[in-house]
Amino acid sequence: MATIAKASEHIKPCNIAQCERHNRRDEDYIKSLDPARIYVRLELTHNNEIYIAPGMEGVTLQQHYDYLKALVKEKTGRAMQEKDVEYKDKNGKTRVRKGSSPIREGVVNIKPDTKMDDLLNYVNQVHEKWGIRAIQIHMHRDEGHYENPEDKSTWKPNLHAHIIWDWIDHQTGKSFKLNADDMSQIQDMVAETLEMERGKRKEETRAEHLERKDFILANQRKQSAELDNEIAEKRDRLNTENGNAIVSGVANLFGKGKYADIEKENKRLKEELPKQKAAIQRQYQKALDAERNHYTQQLAKKDKQIEDLQGKYKGEVFRHQQDNQEKDRIIRLKESVINDYRERLGHYLSTLSELLRGAVKAVIDYVQSGYRSFSYRQEGDVKRYMNSQSDKEAAAGTVLKASLPFLKSDECEKVKGQLSYIVQEMKEEQQQSRNRGFHM
Repeated sequence: MATIAKASEHIKPCNIAQCERHNRRDEDYIKSLDPARIYVRLELTHNNEIYIAPGMEGVTLQQHYDYLKALVKEKTGRAMQEKDVEYKDKNGKTRVRKGSSPIREGVVNIKPDTKMDDLLNYVNQVHEKWGIRAIQIHMHRDEGHYENPEDKSTWKPNLHAHIIWDWIDHQTGKSFKLNADDMSQIQDMVAETLEMERGKRKEETRAEHLERKDFILANQRKQSAELDNEIAEKRDRLNTENGNAIVSGVANLFGKGKYADIEKENKRLKEELPKQKAAIQRQYQKALDAERNHYTQQLAKKDKQIEDLQGKYKGEVFRHQQDNQEKDRIIRLKESVINDYRERLGHYLSTLSELLRGAVKAVIDYVQSGYRSFSYRQEGDVKRYMNSQSDKEAAAGTVLKASLPFLKSDECEKVKGQLSYIVQEMKEEQQQSRNRGFHM
């Protein structure tokens, strides 16, 4: 069963490159890890959770750092001090002015049942009190260690969350300044919000905060020291039971007594240690190989999908090429028919008189235009021929007969109706002309 850590948040300047590699679980980063310092179980990585603040989607920490750098210059008129600077105080003592840390990272201990909403509640309280905004939260449930690498049941998870803070006041362009009391209040907020026991105050422990990796090593050293003390106590007790330390030593030389058993156990443990390290490495390599095989299979699947799409695309291209070739063939055929038609029409019209030729062309234009009646120009060409003939109805019949080779049956009826209308119109005009002459 996992030991519940006490509530705390250790906030420090963010190492952007390492932070992003760690939180993304980059393959090259995982390979570079020393299992004795950080152990990640990739099969548990899917349990991790990520929060990205609104407006930060798709923005890297380096891009946001560059934005804050420009913001500081705009608001203060001075370039942001990025590196530590040495200076001498009024007493001539050399001091160091720390460089600006516009982006900071906090590591928060969490419980197995801690939810992202709990952490959001916490960062919102921090924002309301001091104005500091959390831009990313990464909950990690895949880190920890095996007390016995050969026994899966001895897994001890290191449950925690990384909170990435924007530590710049966007109104003034200056860093937020929090004193020791403010930082203590932050620890209170973490404990209260996450419903965890608060860690000991710094003034109680009189200890500086350690980096997370160093903290793990310190714990390991502490456990080792406790084990050494326990062994020493057992040795003293066994020496007493055997009479004195000399007797116990003699018993040990002859391989007898409880002290000798402990020495044998220590020897066995020392021999087992390289095996345990090798087992951890094999387990890590096995998980890494499984993850690599998974991604390889995914890539092969994607390649197959791309290959299928390329095949479909080539098929579509070939089909369109065939369609275009068929369309080109039909167009060429139609152009050939039209050219032949024009040639025959020209030959036929050359046998007609000029006025009749004009009337027939007007009829053909009318049919091809799709209009309901002759246009003004078409009607004029027909009338010019009919005016040259004394019998208007006979002239209309001649125009219709000369146009028949170029007309369909339904078109023939339309032309016949238009010609009849022109004949009737011309007769009415002649009658009106006669009437005007009679009155004169």
